[in-house]
Amino acid sequence: MSLLYAAKILPNSVTLAMHLQKLKYLFLALFLWQCSPSDQYEVADNPLDGGRYFVENCMQGNFKKAKFYVLEDAENLALFEKMANNYYGLDKEGRMQIRLASIQINEISAVDSTMTIMNYQNSFDNKVHKLKIISTPNGWKVDLKYTNGPNL
Repeated sequence: MSLLYAAKILPNSVTLAMHLQKLKYLFLALFLWQCSPSDQYEVADNPLDGGRYFVENCMQGNFKKAKFYVLEDAENLALFEKMANNYYGLDKEGRMQIRLASIQINEISAVDSTMTIMNYQNSFDNKVHKLKIISTPNGWKVDLKYTNGPNL
C-alpha cells in the first residue's frame, strides 16, 4: 500500500477502500439507471392499435404517452393540448369516471392503405367519436384535425 502513496496514485488522506466504495456507488447508480423505465412506447403497427392506444391513454390521463400517438404538426399539437386541458379541467370525480369508462369500437373504415377512420364511443358519454389514423414511418398516428375539423 505504501507504494501507491509513494507513486502519488492515492493522496495520503484517501484510502483504497474509499475509492472502492465510490466505485461501488457508481456501479449501483448505473445499474438503477439502466433498470428505470424509458419513454419508449410501443409503436402502433396497424390503425386499430394506433387509435386504441391513443384513446386509452387519453382516458387514463396519460397524455405524455398519448402524445406519442398523435401526428406531429402545430395544429394537431394545439388540439391535443386543448384535449389535455379539458381533461384536467374536470373535477376529480369526472376524471375518475372517464378512467373507469370502457371503449367500444363501432367501425374501422380503411379509406386507403395509409388512412383509416375509427368510429368509437365510450361508456362515460356514449357519444360517437371519430378518429383519422394515418400511417407514418413511425407507426400509425392520430390526426386530430379531422376529428375537430369541418370534414367530419
